Amino acid sequence: MGFEYRKGVRRLIKAPLDSTSADILVGDAITASGATSGYFKEVDAAAEGVLGIAASKVTMVAAGSDGDQFVLVDVSPDSVFEVGPDAGSVTQALAGKTMDVGADARSVDIDASTTDDVYCLEADVDNNKLIIQIRNTSYTGII
Repeated sequence: MGFEYRKGVRRLIKAPLDSTSADILVGDAITASGATSGYFKEVDAAAEGVLGIAASKVTMVAAGSDGDQFVLVDVSPDSVFEVGPDAGSVTQALAGKTMDVGADARSVDIDASTTDDVYCLEADVDNNKLIIQIRNTSYTGII
């Protein structure tokens, strides 16, 4: 399912998609990593910095150009999401920790942390879910 919005004040922006992006589902993590400069795509590898979470669905058009399509992205640090781990089981020890988005754009990597874009507010051990916020700590500089 991906990152399921639960509460908080949302801040939606319109992000132009890279032509190589896969189809976007609501709840996918969005990144600039691997995209042409100034464009965005779904997180598709480990340790990619996260812009935010998709709030709209986009079916990519074949043979399109960069920027032909846009996705609404929630970039609010106040938004709270529920999400599962990419592998393994959630433990209470994850609460209060930072971690990365999983390489599938729809989970959290609970085994490693490079970008620390995800902050775990609560661990729901019974349902194997985390209650998280995106902290956007991994922006890329101009130089």
